[in-house]
Formats: sequence, structure tokens, C-alpha cells
Amino acid sequence: MQNGSIKIDRSSERSFGIVFSVIFILFGLYRLWVTGDVLWWVFAAAIALLTVTFTKPTLLKKPNYWWFKFGMLLGSIIAPIVMGLVYITTLVPMGLFIRLSGKDILNLKLDRNSDSYWIKRESPPQPMKNQF
Repeated sequence: MQNGSIKIDRSSERSFGIVFSVIFILFGLYRLWVTGDVLWWVFAAAIALLTVTFTKPTLLKKPNYWWFKFGMLLGSIIAPIVMGLVYITTLVPMGLFIRLSGKDILNLKLDRNSDSYWIKRESPPQPMKNQF
């Protein structure tokens, strides 16, 4: 998405119609299974949507566009929350465990008895020519 323009292709409109038709049908079947009531308008909406999907999918351009925009808005809200939860549930406990165990993985503790923090190189440096 650049400059606020969203390009949605024709197959996306067809997929939108099929997915929502299936959702309507599943909702109607679930309602029939749980309560025994038939919601005819749900099945009629599914059939009408399927008819529009296969005969004139361009009619679904605006609903598909608004559904896509709603998904983008929802993603911009949910993604930071999920990433924060992942951070809080994984990295924070690991950091607390490492601190409580007293380990210094990065060797950041100050050693007052050391003359220098310089690490001696094991092998001599190699030339930078023909690296690849």
C-alpha cells in the first residue's frame, strides 16, 4: 500500500463473494443444528451472493474494498498487541530468569582485577581481497 492507494484484483472480489457465501451457509447450518430453526434469509443471502459472485463480480468491488480496509485497520490495532504479548510472555521471563540465575552472558560485568578488556586474537587477520 503506497500513498493510500489499494489495488484489489478481480479474483479477490470473487474470493470475497465465495467466502462470505460460505460463512452465511455455515451460520445458517449452525443455527439449524443448534436451535432447529431455519433462517431462510441467511440461505437466500448466500445464494444471492453466490449468484452475484459468478455473474457480475464487479458489484462486489466496494464491499470487498471496505472489507479490505477494515482488515488493514484491524491489523494495525491487533499486530502491536500480539507482538507486545509475545515479547512479554517470552523475552521478559527469559531475562528475569537469566538475571536471577546471576549469569553474565554478554560479559558486561565490570572486572576490577583485570588489566584490560582487550581480547587477544587467535589467528592473524586475513586480507580483505577476494572475499567471495
